[in-house]
Amino acid sequence: MWTRALTACLLAMAGLFALPVTPARSAPATQPVTVRIMSVECEHCTDEGLEDAGKGAPDFYAKISIGSQTFTTPRAPDDRTKVFVPEGWTMTQQVSTSLPSVDISVQIWDADVFPDPNGDDLADSTPRPDDATSRFKLDLVDGSLSGDLTSSNQCLLGNGEEDQPPVQVCFDVRPYTFEDGDGDGFTDYAEHRGLDFNGDGSIDLHLEQFADPTRRDLFVEIDWMKDEGPGRADLDAVEGAFDAARVENPITEARGLALHLIPDEELTWAETLRFDGRDAGAYDDFDDLKWGDPAKSCTHGGEDGHFGTPADRASPLCEQILLFKRLHFRYGIFIHGLSPATVTGRDGKQHPNTTSGMAELDDRGGNDFVVSVGRFARNIDVSRYNGIGAVRQATLLHELGHTFGLGHGGRTDDGRPDPVNCKPNYFSVMNYSRQFATAKSLPADQQLDPDRPLDLQPVDVKPETLVESSLSETKDPGVDGAGGRRVIWGGGADSQWFYDPADEPINWLVDSKRESSVNVNVNRIPVFDGCHESPGGETLRSSPDWDRLVYDFTSSRYFSEGSHGPYLPELTAHDLQRQQAADLNVTKTVDRAEAVPGDRLTYTVKVGNRGPSTATAVSLTDTPPGGAAVTRDLPDLPAGRTDEQTFTYEVPCTVTDGGVLTNTATVTGKDASGGAEPAQLLGDDTATAKTTAHVPVLTLTRTATPGAHAGDPVTHTLTYRNTGSAPATDVVVTDTLPREVYYSGALDQGAGPRPAEVVKDGDGRTTLRWKPGTVAPGASATVTYTARTSLLTTGGTVVTTRATLRYGGAGGCAYPDVTVTADSTVTERPPGRDPRAKLVWQLRESDWTPDLLARTQATDQRYDGADGSAPDGALSKAEVRAALLLPLLRGELLATYLNLADRRINAATRIVSAPAALLDLTSVGQAAGYAQSALQDGDLLRQTKATVVLNEINLNLSERY
Repeated sequence: MWTRALTACLLAMAGLFALPVTPARSAPATQPVTVRIMSVECEHCTDEGLEDAGKGAPDFYAKISIGSQTFTTPRAPDDRTKVFVPEGWTMTQQVSTSLPSVDISVQIWDADVFPDPNGDDLADSTPRPDDATSRFKLDLVDGSLSGDLTSSNQCLLGNGEEDQPPVQVCFDVRPYTFEDGDGDGFTDYAEHRGLDFNGDGSIDLHLEQFADPTRRDLFVEIDWMKDEGPGRADLDAVEGAFDAARVENPITEARGLALHLIPDEELTWAETLRFDGRDAGAYDDFDDLKWGDPAKSCTHGGEDGHFGTPADRASPLCEQILLFKRLHFRYGIFIHGLSPATVTGRDGKQHPNTTSGMAELDDRGGNDFVVSVGRFARNIDVSRYNGIGAVRQATLLHELGHTFGLGHGGRTDDGRPDPVNCKPNYFSVMNYSRQFATAKSLPADQQLDPDRPLDLQPVDVKPETLVESSLSETKDPGVDGAGGRRVIWGGGADSQWFYDPADEPINWLVDSKRESSVNVNVNRIPVFDGCHESPGGETLRSSPDWDRLVYDFTSSRYFSEGSHGPYLPELTAHDLQRQQAADLNVTKTVDRAEAVPGDRLTYTVKVGNRGPSTATAVSLTDTPPGGAAVTRDLPDLPAGRTDEQTFTYEVPCTVTDGGVLTNTATVTGKDASGGAEPAQLLGDDTATAKTTAHVPVLTLTRTATPGAHAGDPVTHTLTYRNTGSAPATDVVVTDTLPREVYYSGALDQGAGPRPAEVVKDGDGRTTLRWKPGTVAPGASATVTYTARTSLLTTGGTVVTTRATLRYGGAGGCAYPDVTVTADSTVTERPPGRDPRAKLVWQLRESDWTPDLLARTQATDQRYDGADGSAPDGALSKAEVRAALLLPLLRGELLATYLNLADRRINAATRIVSAPAALLDLTSVGQAAGYAQSALQDGDLLRQTKATVVLNEINLNLSERY
């Protein structure tokens, strides 16, 4: 049992060592146990029993033993058979809190006034046989009694042993099981021993190392993100404020409150965390960290929710422990920053969210809060406010104040949080102007309240009520009850606040006169977002805070998990930044949100100064999307003044489609004393204006029939598309065919459109051109045509065609060509091995199919127009008929083509003959090529030799299959 209890204690304490702190308190070493005898009564003790006949009633006294200590009471009044609440019959013994229980015994004696050789007589006060002593045991963990006595207020009647007459004794044993000696909601046993939820005698939740049995105990669990946690000194400072609070416990009369800020666990660091709601993602909001996502706190060692210590969550009694803590413990996390990451400022622009904290606030208080001074401190010089420790302490006390039901103006008489902020007569850290004490090292005119203590408004500080419509400038003091503190107030003007001694009359109009009644909106301090919209004409009451705190948060509207109430604006780094020097800002606009190359963009830049100091040495630098920056010196800008400048930029052809043209303007300057603008205020010193560029972007794809026999049509498909957002102009699509590929509009079987130009180059290549002109954004078109390879192309030859897309756009821009290629492989089938002689072809005109003639035309265009007709790119029967009549080589060559076209022979068909060998010709294709060359150069001898070779081929004499 004790091993388990020790283990649970060590696990519970483990969280305390995650943060480098000293222990908050040590557990009480002893616990008081009080036994009081309320009455003693004996019915048969007069002149009998304890007393001999004639000696009257007994003279009672008692012996009370608690543990090893025994106390003998004074003797009760003489001669009474019934004694009520005997004077001094009370024993209080301090018992070690390391003991699980203590034995208690009580004996009732009769003092023999007259000499008696047998001494005093013992009465029987227990119903147990063979024993006259009342014996019982007090469980020091839960306060239960066992043995003769089973309740804290009970009477025992002895059974009467020999010479020991029975007496009835009534007891009062304290503390009671549920006694709460200081009225704070925790039993005395819990405050001395901790809590045993399952009654096994082991402590399941230790409170005793923190609790103060004489004062109201307030528990707060603190978790933190890496590098954001408070030091022990920070926690001690806030606990010290509660400890010194001038509040008296109505039961014990002890002064102060026992606040216990218990550091527990380090959490995963995040730039921002949401408090005022729940997001879908895991661990990106407060409730995810507190309870897990999905809620899964009692994971017995898991890593989901972080409320309670790891030992609590790993305990088999986790549900009971966390339920108890949920009812009694507030929970806070020290984080880096709050979501959303950016917020809209008064200037309408987005700024980093530098809120210092957030907490639940209700008439009945709250239980959850965050301190978010990491991002806050990154944006200010914390040395101005006595360092990061002081900032953490003030914010922690401020957010805790909200959970105790305090608004930014404290708490009203009718029990509601007072929302009126920046009241000059409210001297509490809940007030924006009092949350942080300015460092005494700052210049005097920058010190708002350097002597501000870390405190809520004390009970004994009772400033007078201020009626803004009737303020006195002659009353001394102007604001009562604050001693040498300063009164911080606003005069209603932008970038302006004032401070005066609290014990002197205040010149609210800041003029040369002193009047008995003036009207000033004194809590409008524009540098604070929570005070810049004060309506004026208010009655500003200031009440103490400490005696108005709401301790029990369980009746709050926001007690249920995941409910934190409406967003409560808190002090930000930007609020503090506005207190300093000149505050330059720049805004920038452009006349075109969208543009194409050649457009001229005009930028308007406005430079302003939010003050409070005049900005000097003002310099504006404008950096265009391309080219050199331009810097201009501007005149001095008093607070509230602006200056306007214009710049231009021409959109170049080099912009990309959808590209953002960003023009940046940056202003620099100094305050009236020559000091540079603080780094914390530079966030709005740069502005940008953006224009989206639109240009055409054309793509081109092409495909070709993967494979086709020589002379058969190959389908070519070209698709062009404008994926850009501007029209493309002067669009030209060009496809270049190699010399072995023939194109003719007459033979084109494609879907079109037909090329606008067909140009045969000097090296035998053919260029096809389409000229669609302008292609709108998103528009596309497809060109499909067919071309044929020469019958002299051997199987396996890869034919590559190359297409090029050329286009331009607005502003006379020309864009890089887009080039794509496609491959088609020439295939062949086994030849029929039965070539025909020219005469046979002349006689078999029925075999002259259109496809046969198209294959022949693709191989040699010399026969187009052989009948005297105009060449049209297609070979007709009349033209073949006339060509076959041509003498010698021309007719023989045509017969060879017809044999190739009819697949009777292939270009690669091997030939062997003496004439072929003399010409070093080994294939049909070589022989046909030799014949073409001979016809080209007009050499009759070569033509004769070629005729012989081709005649052998057509007669099937030289082929070797």
